[in-house]
Amino acid sequence: MKAMITAFLFLLTATASANTNSEKCTALKAELIAMQAAQAQIMNSLVSNHETFASTLEEYSDNLTGASGQSSKKSITRDMKSSAKAFRTRGVQGKRMAEKLQLGTEDLLNRVSECL
Repeated sequence: MKAMITAFLFLLTATASANTNSEKCTALKAELIAMQAAQAQIMNSLVSNHETFASTLEEYSDNLTGASGQSSKKSITRDMKSSAKAFRTRGVQGKRMAEKLQLGTEDLLNRVSECL
């Protein structure tokens, strides 16, 4: 009888543990899907930044080609420096996002290994 109760308690514990693990795994799956979406968004942003940068350079090139005075060229140069500063700021923000994603990825991988 004692063996039967022990076995029953073990079975209950194992079932509860399996349910807890199942819930953890479901939550991890949702996080993986969210992480995939975040990664896609970052990649799309990166592509967009490159396209914006290229378009901006083309615009400045066209403006410089058509500029006829020293003051026009100085104005274009000021705009170019302002754009460079904005692109650097975007780069810093992108780097921060990538670092956060990396930390989140490491944490999630650790939890997935525990789940498996």
